[in-house]
Amino acid sequence: MAVVDGQTGCAVSVHRWRESPLVLPSGDRDLLAVVRMDGDRERERWTVLVSGKPLGEKLVRWEGDDLDAGLSRVMAMLREQVPGLLD
Repeated sequence: MAVVDGQTGCAVSVHRWRESPLVLPSGDRDLLAVVRMDGDRERERWTVLVSGKPLGEKLVRWEGDDLDAGLSRVMAMLREQVPGLLD
């Protein structure tokens, strides 16, 4: 399994990941998503944080081992907290 380095676009071994988190702007929705993988953790290696103007002072946060499931959960949490945001 490999992770893509957000700065170089190169695949990096999970066990060697030491780069800063991948930060993803969400365009016209005024949201910022940070995806971080911690190879030193035994469990809950992935962290996803979303912040931005539509959320006010709140953050959407998820930690777990299945990034695909986590991203789906984050999208569901965003839809719950700000109806119509992702339509």
